[in-house]
Amino acid sequence: MNRVGQAEGTDTPAPEHETSADRSLGHRSDALYLYALARSRSFRTTLAPAVSRIRYRDLDAIVRPAPFAVPVLEAEELSAHQRVVEACMRGATVLPMPCGVIFRDRRELIRWIEDQYLSLDEALSFLDGHWELRIHMNMRGGSDAGPEVVDLAAHVYAELRRIAHAALPLARSGRRLFSAAFLVPRTEWVEFVERAEDLVSADSGLALDVTGPWPAYDFVRIAR
Repeated sequence: MNRVGQAEGTDTPAPEHETSADRSLGHRSDALYLYALARSRSFRTTLAPAVSRIRYRDLDAIVRPAPFAVPVLEAEELSAHQRVVEACMRGATVLPMPCGVIFRDRRELIRWIEDQYLSLDEALSFLDGHWELRIHMNMRGGSDAGPEVVDLAAHVYAELRRIAHAALPLARSGRRLFSAAFLVPRTEWVEFVERAEDLVSADSGLALDVTGPWPAYDFVRIAR
C-alpha cells in the first residue's frame, strides 16, 4: 500500500492508484471498480486514498473510481487488484471479486448488493475467519509418478480435507501431480501447513509446494 487512510462512502481520486487501463482511456466517471465485500462491523483495514467503502446494511463494498468501460486485464491490473484485496483480508473476512468488475455508478452497485444480499451474506458467513491455502504436489526431480506416489498424493489430500473447512481440487498445470485449495481458520493456518509437511516424508518422492494465505479466491462464484 501507499499512504494509509480511510474514507467511508466517498470516491476520492488518487493518481497513484490509476492503472494503465485508466490512463489510456483519459477520463474519469462516476463508475466504480469493485474489489471485494466485507462486514462493516469487523472491517479494520486502513485503505489507500483512492480506495473507499460504500455501505449497504451491514456490508461494505471496497471500491475505487474507474472509467465505465471494458477493463484491460493485463498483469499490472491483476497485480493492483490482488494487492488491494489481500491488504483488506489482513483485517477482515473478505468476499473477493474477480478482477475487472465495474458498476456504472453508486446506485447500480447498491442495487446489485440489494438483489444479491442473501447470497452475499451467506458467502461471508461461510468464509468468516478463514483464509485460503493452495497446496501443489509434484514428483521430486521431475520423474514420472508411480502408483504408490499417486496413492500418497490422494491420501494427503484426503487427510487435509478432513481438517479443513472446505477443499477444492484445482486444474493441473504442467507436470504437477495434484493441486488443491483449502479453506482453513486464519488462526490455524501455520498448523495446517505443518500437518501437510508431516504427511509427506522426505523419502516418498513427493515434493510439496504451499502458497498463501490468500483471500478465498477459489471458493467464490459471483453472479452479476
